[in-house]
Amino acid sequence: MNDFTETKPFVSYLSKNEIRFAEQFASKHGLELITPRNLRISATHKQVIWASAKNLALQDLAIKNSKPFVIDYMDFKKILAKSSLLKKCFSKKDIGRKVIDLTAGFCIDALEISFLGYSVTAIEKKSWLYEFTNQCLQNSKHEDLQHSINRIDFINGDSLDLIKKYSDHEIAYLDQMFEQKNDARAKKEIQFLRNLDFEEFDLNRFKKALKQNNFKKIIYKSALHSSMSSLINLKPSRVIKGKAFKYNIFTVDQEKE
Repeated sequence: MNDFTETKPFVSYLSKNEIRFAEQFASKHGLELITPRNLRISATHKQVIWASAKNLALQDLAIKNSKPFVIDYMDFKKILAKSSLLKKCFSKKDIGRKVIDLTAGFCIDALEISFLGYSVTAIEKKSWLYEFTNQCLQNSKHEDLQHSINRIDFINGDSLDLIKKYSDHEIAYLDQMFEQKNDARAKKEIQFLRNLDFEEFDLNRFKKALKQNNFKKIIYKSALHSSMSSLINLKPSRVIKGKAFKYNIFTVDQEKE
């Protein structure tokens, strides 16, 4: 029996003129509308989506001196970097292969992969997060990112239900870093998601879904000291380690990298 209870962000408003829009947004995404006053005195959590017709913004009022924020992808230097840990997960043999990001979130990793020239299908399950991220992608005005954004097909849905539609994708990417909470090195945008109690990615469903796909490579991002040592009865062909996390690379067809 699954007794998991997800922590969902509140929805609120910065102006009384936005109350109606905030009500509609909360209803659409199954979230709780809260007044700014009640948010300040909330004893549960203080993570909020500020909803207005012009834009959505996120904030964690439990963090001192925090401010509402949107995603500015240029703040993530790794996206445009010539080399990074994630970029090292790809080899010349991957050129031309399509990538599916099963845990898209803010699409930061999807953008980094797309910057290499890959077509990426990025799937986000939570509708409010999809709408926020889609807004940030659409509002990005940075010319250096436009080609990368255009190579991303961003979709709202359960990736493990949709995965069978993408049997032509040969590389799967998944990020299971929500377990890594309270990491002072994480940017506020990433910490916002980690502090919400998201349900973990269902690896058992993923293993079953693999039978319907032709993945040649699986890239699995996990905490550095994660006890996970295998996936789909394979050991990682490579492990690329950072200071707080690692990329476990599984070569499904057992070819050498």
